[in-house]
Amino acid sequence: MKGAFKWILLGGVLVFIVLYGIEMSSSGIERIYGPIEKNNSSSVISEEDRYNLASSDEESTTVKSSGLTTEADRKIAELEKELKEVRKIAEQNGRHERLPGLSSDNGEPTVNKFADGTAGLLQSVSNSGIRFIASLFGSVTG
Repeated sequence: MKGAFKWILLGGVLVFIVLYGIEMSSSGIERIYGPIEKNNSSSVISEEDRYNLASSDEESTTVKSSGLTTEADRKIAELEKELKEVRKIAEQNGRHERLPGLSSDNGEPTVNKFADGTAGLLQSVSNSGIRFIASLFGSVTG
């Protein structure tokens, strides 16, 4: 009876760890790629819909081809102008010192080095944990 209780407890702990890992990985994915859509829509398009989309695209391009190019050229010019402004702002911000009066010749601050090292360690631990859980699922299902 004692052995069965230990196995049940071990199984419960493993299930908890797996579910916690899944939750952590899904929250990490959502943090990087944005929230996962909850609607049950599929991105698969049937052959008929694909044909209808292609034919309607061909018709619309033949009808609006001359107006579309001038509108697209205008939009491209606006975006290029915006890009130049953003680059100019980024260059100006990059030239400013962090603290007035202190030079940045001595290299990167120790706090930043420590934070980068800690972030790298946490990322590698997280990746190895996800790989472990994936191999655990692979061994159970395969």
